[in-house]
Amino acid sequence: MIYIRIRYLLILLFMVIGVSLHLHLGIGSAWYCYAASVLLYVTYYLFGTVGPAFSKLRQGKLAEAERLIKMIRRPEYLLKRHRAYYHFTKGMIAMQKKELRLGEVHLKAALDQGLRNATDKALASLNLAHIHFVQHNKAEARRFLDRAKTFDSNDLLIREKISELERALAAPMN
Repeated sequence: MIYIRIRYLLILLFMVIGVSLHLHLGIGSAWYCYAASVLLYVTYYLFGTVGPAFSKLRQGKLAEAERLIKMIRRPEYLLKRHRAYYHFTKGMIAMQKKELRLGEVHLKAALDQGLRNATDKALASLNLAHIHFVQHNKAEARRFLDRAKTFDSNDLLIREKISELERALAAPMN
């Protein structure tokens, strides 16, 4: 949270210094302050608070991650990779809240946008398989489970959950 406040403070500071320099010395002395202010503002829209939110999610601080991700007003302006992790974070938060439909939408969008590493891709696919398993759609659950296995993730927890879901899919549905 302090990261965002510092960014806004720096934007304001550069604008105030720029205006002061502009009034006293002219635009030649102030343009770099204006440029720094605009650059900080633009990077906020390109990167948002996705990084800090994703970090909080990995730490298990769900409420903080949700608060940070909600600060993003225009996710369509995010860079492609940051947009993928925006959707991934939103999907994982939705899964924790048992909002399966919303989780499915965001996790599919995350996979389509392109997550960075195999562990995140496997986790998204595994959660999508879980959603379809809960909805008694074995074919889709199997498809996403097979997709999760294709990613070369060395995370033991993911491997264990894949094995559990495989056993559950092999068992007859009630």
